[in-house]
Amino acid sequence: MLSELDADTPTAAYRAAAEAGDVEAAVACVAPDVTLKSPITDSFAFHGRDQFRVLMEDVFAVLEDRRYVADVGDDRTRMLKGTGRVNGIAIEEAFLVTLNGDGLIERVELFVRPLPGLTALAAALGPRVARRRSRSRAIAVAAMIKPLAFMTRSGEGIGARLARP
Repeated sequence: MLSELDADTPTAAYRAAAEAGDVEAAVACVAPDVTLKSPITDSFAFHGRDQFRVLMEDVFAVLEDRRYVADVGDDRTRMLKGTGRVNGIAIEEAFLVTLNGDGLIERVELFVRPLPGLTALAAALGPRVARRRSRSRAIAVAAMIKPLAFMTRSGEGIGARLARP
C-alpha cells in the first residue's frame, strides 16, 4: 500500500512497487540502462534492468516494513526518503533519483543511515548478492561484514551515551 504521499509524481509507481515488494512492477519503472550506486561500496554499481531485477529480489527479501515518507523534486530529479527494518533493525534510506525523458528511472544514488542499519543491510544483503556468483563468495562476504554489523549494533548505545552532548 502506498504511503500517504502525492500519488501524482514521476516516482509514485516505483514507491508503490517497492512498498508492496513487487519486483516486476519496480523493474517496469526503470530505464533499460538504469544504474544503481551501492550504498555500501564504491567498488561497483548495478547496471541495466537485469542486474536491477536481481538486486530488487534480494532487497525485497531482506527489507521489512518499507514505507516512503517523502518524495520531492521535479520531472527530472527526485529525492525519496524511506524507512524500513532489516532483521528488526531500523533503517532510513534516501534515494537521489534521476529520470530520463520518458519518466523512467535512469540513475539511483542510495544513502542509508544509521550505521547499525547500514551494516545490518550489508550483512543481510551482501552474502545474498555474492551467492549469485558462488557459495564460497557468499561465505567470505558474510565473514567480513558480520563482525562489523555486530560491533555497530552492540556498540551504538555505549558510543552514543559517551558522545552525547
